[in-house]
Amino acid sequence: MNIKRVLLDTNIYGELVIDRDFENIIKKLKNSNYVKIYGSKIIRDELRNVPKNLSINNKSLRLLLLMVYDLISKETYPLNKEVYNLAEQYYLTYRSFGGIKTKKSIIKDFLIIACATLNNLDIVVSGDEKTMLSEISIKSYNLINNILKKKTANFIDYEKFKRWLL
Repeated sequence: MNIKRVLLDTNIYGELVIDRDFENIIKKLKNSNYVKIYGSKIIRDELRNVPKNLSINNKSLRLLLLMVYDLISKETYPLNKEVYNLAEQYYLTYRSFGGIKTKKSIIKDFLIIACATLNNLDIVVSGDEKTMLSEISIKSYNLINNILKKKTANFIDYEKFKRWLL
């Protein structure tokens, strides 16, 4: 079986820590021979920005999210000029297709996808259907990636990811 290289969007870490199968999922991710989780600086930074005063089961949500990220991520990809340039191309194409989100509100999503594309990841797990996974966004990734002869990752939601994993 081919190892699937997977990037979890920031919101998926929140889904993980509240899942009743949390411990089983983490164990599977740590010991899996068919899935490797990768991270991105932008995702880790977003997790670090979770307010310190939020808690889950009397534990700091922020610390729990960061702990899970560090535990399951095999590698954290940096944000470099190539990632920024690709995200910018996605954004310009998104706008040309009629996308209405501001650059400030959507660029982090495009940076995450650019990181996944440039590092040849197989799957991006996200529940962000309004921006990252909108029809116009996906159309933009596919067009630019086809021009650049790059592979666009497959997109799945958390529930599909969990069923696949367990």
